[in-house]
Amino acid sequence: MEEARAKGISLWLMPEGDAHRRLSEIIDRLAVRLGTTPFSPHVTLLSGVLAPPPAVVEGARSLGADLAPFSVDLSSVDGIDQHFRCLFFRVQGGLSLRDAHSRAARQFGREPDPSFDPHLSLVYGTLDPAEKAGLVAELAGGATTSFEARRLHVWRTDGPVGEWREIAAFDLGPLQSF
Repeated sequence: MEEARAKGISLWLMPEGDAHRRLSEIIDRLAVRLGTTPFSPHVTLLSGVLAPPPAVVEGARSLGADLAPFSVDLSSVDGIDQHFRCLFFRVQGGLSLRDAHSRAARQFGREPDPSFDPHLSLVYGTLDPAEKAGLVAELAGGATTSFEARRLHVWRTDGPVGEWREIAAFDLGPLQSF
């Protein structure tokens, strides 16, 4: 089976510290168990940005300066029949996250996606429905319930998941001058 490929550059919010470690452990453990490709835990704010990387980095720097840090609340584990949403934590709708998505979309010349459905993926791929249901039950209660989004990460997400690379990251909030 050929692995799905993403396109362009993506803007991510990523957990840090203990939340990052715990979520990475879940993703890595499931990847070994299921034979899938592991990836860094993240909530995608905007994907498929096709502008040249230097322009995306500058746009992300400006966007990050306009956003204040905020809490990202993870809720139940779920899975659907989409490669990049095979198994994931739902993210409870927060105004800060929806506002950040809207600002990101506009920063890169798009209209905000009315179907924006933030999530933190645990597995990319295709799973048998019974296996997926078993994993959802096994992961109920989750590894963490929230994390603080403090940085905006810029990832080149062209090609297969194993080739994705971070190209920049910016603190959220106004630039500090001393």
